[in-house]
Amino acid sequence: MAMASALRPQASAQQAAGTTPLAPSTAAMPAPRTDTASKFDVSVTAAITSDYNYRGYTLSDHKPSVSTNFEATYNFFFASVDAASVQIPMLSQLQITDYAGIRPVFGPITVETGVEYYSYPGSVIDTSYFEYYVAPKYALSSKFTIGVNVDYAPDYSRTGAWENFDTIDAKYTFDSGLAISGELGRQSFGTTKATAMDAAHKLPDYTYWNVGFSYTYKALKFDLRYFATTLSKQSCFLITGTGQAAAGSNGCSPALVATLSWNISLSGLK
Repeated sequence: MAMASALRPQASAQQAAGTTPLAPSTAAMPAPRTDTASKFDVSVTAAITSDYNYRGYTLSDHKPSVSTNFEATYNFFFASVDAASVQIPMLSQLQITDYAGIRPVFGPITVETGVEYYSYPGSVIDTSYFEYYVAPKYALSSKFTIGVNVDYAPDYSRTGAWENFDTIDAKYTFDSGLAISGELGRQSFGTTKATAMDAAHKLPDYTYWNVGFSYTYKALKFDLRYFATTLSKQSCFLITGTGQAAAGSNGCSPALVATLSWNISLSGLK
């Protein structure tokens, strides 16, 4: 997630329904397609969440956030744009995430590989940056899926620090439309570059997890999820830039987040 952390005291990131989505938004991401016979498709998702939580910390100051996602696919190629409302110091209240890549399917294995670009149009400062990722998923059955995500950014939020986020996740879906899922991840950072106002410093690494359930009825999905990290308030301040240096930040406190999303696609209308 893009933030102004290393510009201290400035800001940071979000999350969607289900386990961590690759594009940080409250909009529930479209499920990987396995029907390669359908050449072209477009999907639209809109969502409202009680807290925009991204990798364990809030991007909406623990307040509600709305988002929308548009994705176009052709065979195993995809491109998407995601827009979400945020509350981050010195940044605009709009976060845009553009991403593109491939999503080939090999039997029970789906391997998504792509690049994301995070930006905050109209902000006082520029914290936009690219992140690259690979996210293979394996369907053990029609109901049980496990996955791995590896994300890397060479210049996180233009701080000069590299960033790496690795996770494992699992999801089980019942016939009723109810699903339970969880994710365990590790976020690591490099050292920021020195500026006229701040010395170079190592951003703190941390462990992150979430667990929850979702219920899908036709085009609607409700998700209730618990997020937590190993970050202290002082470490949270260093990463997010929110709060104060002495007291730290409450932006990384454990959170129970509810999300309601709606999704529709061209293929679903046929």
